[in-house]
Amino acid sequence: MRLPPWAIEAIRNGVADVARKASDAETISKVKEQAAELLRDLPENASRGLDSIVKTATDTARGAVDQGRQTVLRWTERQTDLTVPCQNASGELLSKQGSGVPISDHVLQVGCDILRGDCVDLELRDRLNQSLARMADLEGHQVAVAHNFDAAIAALGILANNRSMVMHRSQAIRLPSGMPLPDALPGVSLKQCGGVQAIETDDFDGIDNACVLLADNGVQPISPIDFGRADVMTVAITPVATIKDSIAGVPSAQSLLQSGVDLVVLAGGPITGGVAAGILVGDKTLVDSIRRDQRWKALVASPATAAMTLAAMTDPEPSPVSALVQTAEENLRSRAERMAMRLTADESVAACQITDQPACLVTGGRWNFPSRQLRLRHKTLSPEAWAARLIKQNPAMITSVIGDQLVIDLRWIAASRDGEVADTIETCQ
Repeated sequence: MRLPPWAIEAIRNGVADVARKASDAETISKVKEQAAELLRDLPENASRGLDSIVKTATDTARGAVDQGRQTVLRWTERQTDLTVPCQNASGELLSKQGSGVPISDHVLQVGCDILRGDCVDLELRDRLNQSLARMADLEGHQVAVAHNFDAAIAALGILANNRSMVMHRSQAIRLPSGMPLPDALPGVSLKQCGGVQAIETDDFDGIDNACVLLADNGVQPISPIDFGRADVMTVAITPVATIKDSIAGVPSAQSLLQSGVDLVVLAGGPITGGVAAGILVGDKTLVDSIRRDQRWKALVASPATAAMTLAAMTDPEPSPVSALVQTAEENLRSRAERMAMRLTADESVAACQITDQPACLVTGGRWNFPSRQLRLRHKTLSPEAWAARLIKQNPAMITSVIGDQLVIDLRWIAASRDGEVADTIETCQ
């Protein structure tokens, strides 16, 4: 069995209390490294303790103890064929290889409790729906959760029962899954208008009794459109957004609804502090009409996913990504300097330079944050070969390559993992 989140949190809180009492920055760093080593060594120490118990146990009890020891040994041998942890040093948060940002224990525990299978299932979905509805701050709004972002978009086809679906040609973005937005609406007669450039108000002339899709392409934010007296509702589709205003500069469902949008579809994941999902937030009548349709049964998220989405919305602590965004630039600079001093002493590193290029949420997007990078050159390996080796380590390290240099960006790496990053680089020769 794994250590329960409350046990891990207790250990971390204890270490944090000691660290607060220390005044020397180097001492704090050493304490955190020792805490990380302790957590990694707990399974092995537990196994050794069981060895001593086995030696002193009676024949009758020895069989039971042996079985317990095997359980602990399985715990120490983490299955890494499918679940390889990673450190995201690429500077791009939503990298195709992974974000490297874990889900908080508060969120994870709720999903574990449901997935374990020993919870009462009576009216579970109704209770989840009621709780999600209470979390929509604006009166008359609801929240629904689909099993992924594409499924949430597909659910918009239900609204086409009573309205025509209209999309400006400039809004035909490619979704994170690689699918063009129009293709994510199978069976829907989607009317397109305007050109591929900016939206002009008269592009929508003559449109009435329609549902207009507005998409965030990562470059230009969604701007509400005044349709005059026409019976038009708007749906905002944004792959990068929070539910509430929690990250400066990043759109939120809350702000979009306040600006006049009727329904928002956003992707759950690191940005929202939860798991991968498709989240619909908006007018109660619209969300209820989607939920009542038979097609929603094939699109709705599992109770565990919905519960973790709810937990992310109610978590009293900042999400892991929000905490990383709040890391001060001075903190990143000092961390980069310490890591550079350590790596410069490594015989395999030919050169190490610190730069200050911004990190991003997605490549080519408008969301950039001040950061610090180490640009490294290996004595014998090309940067591409070095990056290929690092991604195959355990934990894996996601990096980027610029010219003849390997780039290690610290923005999306927690300070507590700096030691692991340096260890991975030094051991990957």
